[in-house]
Order: sequence, then structure tokens, then C-alpha cells
Amino acid sequence: MNPRWQHLQACSVIGAAHRRQQKPCQDASLSVELKGRGGSLQLLVVADGHGGSRYRLSHRGSALACQVSQEAVEQWLSSTPLTEPERWRQLLEQELPAAIHQRWLAAITADWALRPGAEHEPFSPLLYGSTLGLVLLAPQWWGCTGIGDWDLSAIDQQGQAALLSEEREHSGSEATGSLCQTFVQQLWRERTQLHPLEPHTDLQALVLSTDGVRKSCATDADYLQLCAALLDVRDRQELEQGLAHITQAGSGDDVSLAIAHRASKPKRSSVLPRGWRWLLLLLAASGVGLAAWLVTRQETPLQAEARQLCANPEQIQATLNQRRAQFKALLNQPQLASQLQQLASTDPLGALIAASQSGPIPGCTALNAELNRQWQRARATAVPAKGKMPAAAPPAAAPRNP
Repeated sequence: MNPRWQHLQACSVIGAAHRRQQKPCQDASLSVELKGRGGSLQLLVVADGHGGSRYRLSHRGSALACQVSQEAVEQWLSSTPLTEPERWRQLLEQELPAAIHQRWLAAITADWALRPGAEHEPFSPLLYGSTLGLVLLAPQWWGCTGIGDWDLSAIDQQGQAALLSEEREHSGSEATGSLCQTFVQQLWRERTQLHPLEPHTDLQALVLSTDGVRKSCATDADYLQLCAALLDVRDRQELEQGLAHITQAGSGDDVSLAIAHRASKPKRSSVLPRGWRWLLLLLAASGVGLAAWLVTRQETPLQAEARQLCANPEQIQATLNQRRAQFKALLNQPQLASQLQQLASTDPLGALIAASQSGPIPGCTALNAELNRQWQRARATAVPAKGKMPAAAPPAAAPRNP
């Protein structure tokens, strides 16, 4: 009996650039289990609205793309047995794309009619423009189709990732296939696949993503390493935090992922645990957002504080100026350093200051330079202290990039 699909997740996070510009997230994603003839079918969907004034309602276009994809798959599932993979291959190449496109046009037309003042402005599908990628997961096969610049990768039992589907280049431009264009069957057919699942298949997981994830990686190798590292991420909050860091440190674009795992025991081919194996690889790579996210999964509160300060060097001096009393107190009562470091989880900045008394800390040049300046100032103005060290003010939150 084939192992079933499990641990389905779908997550969309607003891009750092869109957050700064106070724009909505133009990505949408979906993971759902559907019941039909012959058993259960899992569905993964990601959609990426184009953004820009010409496509100003694309955040609604991507959300509706996910909605109508589920509706169309449910309709065919009610009458098509999952035990007929060749029929599903035909559906993925022909009927399903046409049905999704027609449903999407109807949905955006209805959405437009409900908007105040719509009667005074001509309607165009361009307003709602979005890409769409979807994956169907059955007990004995899986398939995909869609349009636009989404990516699909597979991770095998050894933890190796491989890219299975990507959009063909449009002469090196940012152009991409879209639901808002006239329906072209060939554009969907180029992205269509269907693969049987043998009982002892080497496939361990599938990762579907919008282009913002891959664009945040320095190389395709970094992107594939990220996909492989996602095998260990089962907590949704951690996934959201990771995606937020990726867009902040990478492309600034909205990012979406949809993941499904096979319920089979993975093989281990490395002496190192998988998480550390990929962490070391990513640290050696030139990617910007990937390694930093994985590092945060292992870092201490002190390391996290240093990382956040170094991400905003222009704020380091002001943040440390708030702790002048701590610098002076540590000079007068060195034994307080161990107490502060024990309280790192509640006052990470205090622990960082205490640790810096012994020498440079792992961080950035700007942070260590300002710590040295603060220690020199404290020594120049130090006077014998009496009593206990003043209670530390609540640590100032390190500013984060929006």
C-alpha cells in the first residue's frame, strides 16, 4: 500500500517592499484535502498577483484563483475515479485549465460588479492579473499544471531537492503567463505533468512556490537547498517567520509556499542530522536570506540580539546609549556579568553588553566598535558604585526592516 500524503502546509507572506509601501499581499496559497470517487485527493495551490497600477486588484485575482481551482478540481473529482490516472492526465492538460480559466473570469467579473463606482470605469481582466500553479496528490499518482512563473521541486529520501517544473524564459524579461490573458491551452500544457507513485518511491516531499522565493536566492542551488531544508519545518509559525525573513533579506517580493510530505520513513545518508547538514551548506553559500533564516532556528537570545542590531547599524548607538548605567555598573561590579548572561532570555541586550566586557562578540564590526566606545566612555566617567546595579530599562526593540 502506498504511503499517504500528509503534513500539508500552505503559507503566504507579504513582501518587505509591499509592507513598506503599505500595499496588500498579492500572493495567495491553499492546501486542502478533498473527498471524491475512489478516495482522497490533496490539492496545493499558489497564485501570484502581478501588482502595479495596471493590475491594482491582483490581490483579489490571486485569492480568487485559489478559490476557483478548488471548485474546479472538486467538480471533476465527483465524477472521475482516482484509479484512472490517464484520464486525470487528460484533465490536467485540457479540461481543468479551461474550467479554471472560465471560473476565474466569472469570479473576477462578479467581484468587479460589487465594487463601488465600478459602473463608471471599464472592466478589464488585467486589473486582476495573476499566475497560478497547482498540484494534485492522489494515493497512486501526483500531477501538476498552471500558468506563469511558479516553481515546483521534489525532495527525495536522501534529502536531495530537484527542480521539476519552471516557466520557460520570456527573452530574459519579467514577462510571465497570466490568467488575465486570452486562454492559450499550450501555456498550461507546457506546465502539465502526471507521475505514478510506486509503493517504494524515492519521493519524500513536493514544494510548490511563487517566484518571490526563488528570486530571493542567490543561485538555483541555494533555492533547492532551501526546499530540502523545509523538510524539518512542520510548525506554521516557524514557516511564516522564515518566509518573512526571506523576503526581507532577499527580493522584497511577496512569497508563498505549499508543501506536502509522504508518510514514509526517510533514509539518512549523512552522519550529520539533516538540519545541520543543510545549515552548513547554506552558510557556505552566497544566498542572502536562506542561511540567516536557518541560523535563527539554532541561535541563542544573545546571538539573535546581535543579529537584529547588525541588521540596522544606524540604530546601534541609540540602543546602547540607553544602557549607559549598565556599562558603568558592570565596571564597578564585574560579578554582575554572570547574572545578566543568565537572564539572556528576558534581557538579551544586557547579556550582550555583559559578554562584550570580555572581548569582541560574534556580530558585526559596527556593533563591536560601538560597544568599545561605550566601554571607553564608561571607564572615563566611572565612580565607585554603591548598592545594586540599577534595574535595566526594558530592552529597546531592535528596529526591523518593514
